[in-house]
Amino acid sequence: SEQELRIAGAKQLADAEQLFVERDQTYCTSLRDELVGHFLRGEFVVGAEEEARITRACVERVKTSDLEEFAKRLNFNNSCVIRAMEGRTLTTEKDIAGAIDTIQREEHAGAITENEMFNVPERLIEEDTLPPPGKIEGERKFPELGFKIVQLSNGMQVAMKQTDFLDDQVLVRCFARGGLSEVDQKDYLDALYANTIASELGSYGVKPEILADILAGKRCDVAAKTGTYYRKVDGEASPTDIESTMQLIHMLFTSDVKSMLVPEELEAVLRMQEEAIRNRSRDPVSIYNQTIRHLVYGKSFQSQPLRVKDVRKMKPAKACEHFNASFGDPSEFTMVLVGAFDERRVRPMIEKYLGSIQPSPNPKGRVLQVTPAPFKFPRGVVNRDLRVAMVEPMAQASITFPVNIPNPDYNHKTGQATPSLEGSVALTREKLTCVFASSIIERRLLALLRFKFGEIYTCAASTSFAYQDPQARGPYFRGDIMINFSCDPGAGHRLAQLAMEDVGAMQREGPTAEEVTTAVELETRALEVRVQENPYWREYFEALHNSRLLPLMEGDLDQLYQVSERTRKELMDGLTPEMVRAHLLRCVNLKNRVVVVLRPQRPLWQRLLLPSPTTAEGWAVIAGYAGLTV
Repeated sequence: SEQELRIAGAKQLADAEQLFVERDQTYCTSLRDELVGHFLRGEFVVGAEEEARITRACVERVKTSDLEEFAKRLNFNNSCVIRAMEGRTLTTEKDIAGAIDTIQREEHAGAITENEMFNVPERLIEEDTLPPPGKIEGERKFPELGFKIVQLSNGMQVAMKQTDFLDDQVLVRCFARGGLSEVDQKDYLDALYANTIASELGSYGVKPEILADILAGKRCDVAAKTGTYYRKVDGEASPTDIESTMQLIHMLFTSDVKSMLVPEELEAVLRMQEEAIRNRSRDPVSIYNQTIRHLVYGKSFQSQPLRVKDVRKMKPAKACEHFNASFGDPSEFTMVLVGAFDERRVRPMIEKYLGSIQPSPNPKGRVLQVTPAPFKFPRGVVNRDLRVAMVEPMAQASITFPVNIPNPDYNHKTGQATPSLEGSVALTREKLTCVFASSIIERRLLALLRFKFGEIYTCAASTSFAYQDPQARGPYFRGDIMINFSCDPGAGHRLAQLAMEDVGAMQREGPTAEEVTTAVELETRALEVRVQENPYWREYFEALHNSRLLPLMEGDLDQLYQVSERTRKELMDGLTPEMVRAHLLRCVNLKNRVVVVLRPQRPLWQRLLLPSPTTAEGWAVIAGYAGLTV
């Protein structure tokens, strides 16, 4: 139809226009890859301006008659190849032939007619359906940080920062405290699947496939997600399509997902989720990652791997109610807008689409203190050897140590923590030192295991505080250091032991001055790149806004920003090997660790008839065979 052709053409033009707008801001790696493809494979390479011109010329000349003529060549009897991909062979050639015969028979009989998917609305929101716009009731500027915050009459706050890093990018994030940690165990599955059910059925009050056609030609994307402690709505748009992004957020907050429940469609979604779990259970890397998470974070109900039967335990209606409640009250949320936008053009949109979102009739207000998640690192040493059937043999190993930073603000007599500037600065210094320590560990292990022994393929060490209570109300601020590497199938446990010994050497002797200088220099260079990117400022604002120090500073984000920058600079300028060594001694206990090794499962006949050379018992049997042979 003409509408389908217009939708397809709009999608083609949107990509070309984005390349054209950012033609002078392309990453050098993208240009490199294009030229490599040209010289190695003869791929056509033109500039962004010429590519946009060619695309527009082609799209404007295509007519429905051209597509109808081309479609005649696309039939099952003209060099057609059908590929079926399954975990296990269930579909036969006869099944495929039967499906083809049914389609051809119905098509020739005229039984295949248009359905509602072909009736795509022209606009996301009809103007006459919008409530009256809200008002901007207050405004506060933070020149040091470069943000301006406006307060809407419905309680939502909107923070704006104009940048010129990319001419065609505007990043959006709405965030609010209160995530999965607030949910009881009996309701956890409903809450966990709420976003999945909503996104598959239509979290904006429109089916996803129809929404995609409405947005054809518009460069905007919005998605809601719920984490352990926060709810977020992330989006990205072109400056010309900010209005569509605002409309999507309005629809997300005002739509009733429960009304989108259709039994037949819901059943398809549940089957897809069951199949996704089955696929993960056959994927060695997924099994490996799920096992690490389950062991490291204390085997709580929130860290348990999902099972196929869990899908049917989830109550879809309850899941939709949870989604509606999570993304329904605008007064709980703060929105961040970072990128190349015109504030004068955006402010009326904020009032029209965000300000018109009606507050909840029973508002709970902003969550000030979240419920700590029930995660607890296991005591002692935990070793887990995973044997998984693989098509291509591979091995991965990880060793995870808990990080317990003493909380300077915690009073052991009262059992409470009162935030202070000095305590928070000390805590931040410890966290940054831990990040530098893991960076040094990674480079030491790469030099030791790859370049000296030549026994690993990749190696990474990282620090995480993701599951720690953000308000830091306990005696310790908890996190973990995880060392992860891929290696030869038989070397996992031995290399994990070498990694542990290297961390122990850092505790005893500390890193060298050169290693510390290198870590600081690399972080400095990486920071110089990050500050020129929009995601950095979006994340930075959220971190400052959620800081436990903000109430002490009466909401002065500039003052908090200055403290944060000064703390980081002072630490990086004065970091010494002794500081890293003392931190590891103080916060990391090597006798408390989780080691997980993933190895290929040997075929059944080998396990029954042949000893394994990777075990002591197997070596004993092999030695006995050798003695008999001699």
